[in-house]
Amino acid sequence: MKLDNTDKKLLFLLDQDARAPLTELAGKLRLSREAVNYRIRKMERNGTLRGFVTKLNPRKLSLINFEVFLKLNNLNATSHSKLIEELRKYGFITWMASLGGSFDLMIEITAPSPAEFDAAFSMLLDKYSKNISNYHISTRVFQYTYEKKYLWPEKITNTAGHLGMYAQETSIQLDALDRKIISAIATDARLSIIDLSKKIKEAPSTVSFRLRQLEQKGIIEGYMTFSRARDFGYSSFKALITVRNFSKDEERKLLLFSQAHPNIYYFTKTLGNWNFEMDVEVGSPQEYQQFLMDFRSKFGDLIQDIESFSIFEEHKFTMWPY
Repeated sequence: MKLDNTDKKLLFLLDQDARAPLTELAGKLRLSREAVNYRIRKMERNGTLRGFVTKLNPRKLSLINFEVFLKLNNLNATSHSKLIEELRKYGFITWMASLGGSFDLMIEITAPSPAEFDAAFSMLLDKYSKNISNYHISTRVFQYTYEKKYLWPEKITNTAGHLGMYAQETSIQLDALDRKIISAIATDARLSIIDLSKKIKEAPSTVSFRLRQLEQKGIIEGYMTFSRARDFGYSSFKALITVRNFSKDEERKLLLFSQAHPNIYYFTKTLGNWNFEMDVEVGSPQEYQQFLMDFRSKFGDLIQDIESFSIFEEHKFTMWPY
């Protein structure tokens, strides 16, 4: 599907706030409410818009994100598709993508503790031992997901962002109703209060109040899209960055760089063989190569190594492992 500039601007706005009302989106795009709704539905039908994801703060929920890079044994197309579909069904797998490079598949397992991660991953290893030849595990320290600024660069006015990477945050216990609400909107963030109340069988006023509380407490950090970059002519790459000894000030500069750059939509600090990851969407492999050259020229004294992967296809994206 080829998107026009208005489609791209609409995706940008939805990436900023996937729950934004149609009237608000229409005003910013100077379209009618009906025209905006038609464009959203069209992108959903064509697979460009694959979902609306609720952004959760894992630290508030006492959740840890573990990244697992998998090298697969030679699988034919049918076996590969079957493996993907089976893995998609596990709730604890919150992100999954096919990669190009030294690993073939990456999954994110979200768990309350290392022991629970070990139990989940050990089960996968046991069940799919014939499919997996090698793997690598890293743990996320903090993560930031940004709107895709390249879709509407003229709209960017403030890239300073929120630097909460060292904040000591107290976890919050959710009751049954909070969990119902998050479960209902985890991958359906545009669900209206009325529809949400019907889905979980609670009064709209109660649902609206609880949702505001979840936002005010920082458990819900926002709402974004799960979209397919190739439909707007872009390719996705993951850069795994190993650095030499560095200070907190240099780490802050890396984060500020990622927030300001129009093509970086994800930045995380990890514990493992590398220190940071950046997910980048660009118009061509040559543009990604230029990005790496520019990045090295800016942070050359800091960078020890960069390993890159193509992200061929994202198969799953949620932040709620239940």
